[in-house]
Amino acid sequence: MTTPQYDAWLVDDELSGMTEAQQRLFIITKLANPWWRLNNLYKIENEKGEVVTFRLRAAQRALLESMHYRNIILKARQLGFSTAIDIYLLDQALFNNNLKCGIVAQDKQAAGEIFRTKIAFPFDNLPGWLKANFKIAERRSGANGGSILFAHGSSIQVATSFRSGTVQRLHISEHGKICAKYPAKAKEVRTGTLNAIHDGCIAFIESTAEGVGGDFHEMSTQAMELEQSGVDLTLQDWKFHFFAWWQDPKYTALVPAGGLILSKYHREYFAAVEKSMHITLSDEQRQWYVAKEINQRDEMKQEFPSTPLEAFLTSGRRVFDSISTMSAQAFCKPPLLVYDTDPVTGKRTKVQALRSGKNEDLVRTLHNLLLVWELPDPDEDYAIGADVAEGLENGDRSSFDVIKKSSGEQVAHWFGHLDAELFAQLLAHVGKWYGTAYIGPERNNHGHAVLQKLRDIYPLRAIYAEQYLDRQDDDETPKLGWLTTKQSKPIVTEGLKTLLRNGVSGIRWIGTLNELNTYVYDKKGSMGAQTGCFDDQVMSYAIAQEMRARMPARPKVTPIDRSKPTNWMSH
Repeated sequence: MTTPQYDAWLVDDELSGMTEAQQRLFIITKLANPWWRLNNLYKIENEKGEVVTFRLRAAQRALLESMHYRNIILKARQLGFSTAIDIYLLDQALFNNNLKCGIVAQDKQAAGEIFRTKIAFPFDNLPGWLKANFKIAERRSGANGGSILFAHGSSIQVATSFRSGTVQRLHISEHGKICAKYPAKAKEVRTGTLNAIHDGCIAFIESTAEGVGGDFHEMSTQAMELEQSGVDLTLQDWKFHFFAWWQDPKYTALVPAGGLILSKYHREYFAAVEKSMHITLSDEQRQWYVAKEINQRDEMKQEFPSTPLEAFLTSGRRVFDSISTMSAQAFCKPPLLVYDTDPVTGKRTKVQALRSGKNEDLVRTLHNLLLVWELPDPDEDYAIGADVAEGLENGDRSSFDVIKKSSGEQVAHWFGHLDAELFAQLLAHVGKWYGTAYIGPERNNHGHAVLQKLRDIYPLRAIYAEQYLDRQDDDETPKLGWLTTKQSKPIVTEGLKTLLRNGVSGIRWIGTLNELNTYVYDKKGSMGAQTGCFDDQVMSYAIAQEMRARMPARPKVTPIDRSKPTNWMSH
């Protein structure tokens, strides 16, 4: 859609003094403008049951102004996105020929309600003379949804899934709930409905979050990371949109006469929100949030998230403090460069867009791409931490991070799937590029194969060797690599906790923070990724910071005084 002409939006009073013929003529002159239609043509029932003219709210308008071909929307509750998107689909079906529009509801009851209130009601309440121009070839409705096929070939249908045929406009409503409550239906949506979307079609997936794991969480995370990467989106990529509670003007409350009273937690919480989202909250917004939280309790952050990262609640006890992690988000930013790096030759190819052209993959990711925030500085020392995939069926990945010794800032990051030897070669190429960085690959499981190859192609002095605090035999050969155990894992995690708490974590990649949010203690007290999530980027970053602390100092080179004789006989 083109930029809206706000001055062309009709105010109801403009029609009040017109005859029916004049009103019809006036409306006809406006029908070519989709923004006018969306703000003046359709009637809905509001929260009070009153029939009103639908008009786009600021957040709804922002979505339609910035939408891509494929859009995934993580939102706070009651912002009206479902209504806005469905009105948009109805408008598209009415004013275009041969366009198939589909809406997927979370269950049959919701399908019936959506069709009745957001499709049938707005259509049936069009001006009679205008409605008569849209001849209906077939209309079906019921408690489980409904559909309208127009004579000009376009249609709109509300159902619980679409498997056959192709849709040019698609809305999947409350997909988070579908994934959480109906896993089989979520699979049907993934394998059936999403496969009905072809290049050039427009799709919306919107929902509040319903916990971590599942398709909506995974797609949201990948779209968020793709947005953070800064690379151009292709027709197949999902664009990430987030709308918080503080973006809606109605979420405010009067401050008591005695002034705003906040606990220490809320003062720190709001400070972290402002820092991470680069906003300033009013006292009225803070008052509303504190009051609302009393009733919502633990569900507040899911139903009314302040940031996209906090929307997905974990079911376990978090390892990393939520406020510290939220504050760290303020320092995340797109990488300077994104490279596709050949692990054998080390050749780097700059990535402009991800996998352009037709491809059957539903979700594009940044797997196997090198994200670079800073190019190598010859005067800087670097450390690398690497987590090696175990080769399990759950799709775990290998990951490594390059950080600066001086500040601990993340300067490069890679995660993806590679065989052990290829991963070792990639580590060697990147390590040499960053001035023979000090590398600490995890030794567990497949890490042995990585180290076996790495020791043949990379200087041994620059590979971490296990340090023993209580070794009896001084002649024992040190073992290369970092061994993650129940004893060593707390060492690296506590170090990262301290950096986060002090606001100097150095994290620049949103994917690292995504995994910090789902890194939890299980019932036995062990640390790891919550079910359905990953922790490879957590571990590679934590190990990198540990390597930074343990790496040997660069030998100081004493400059030669050329004014004095250098022959040994002169001493």
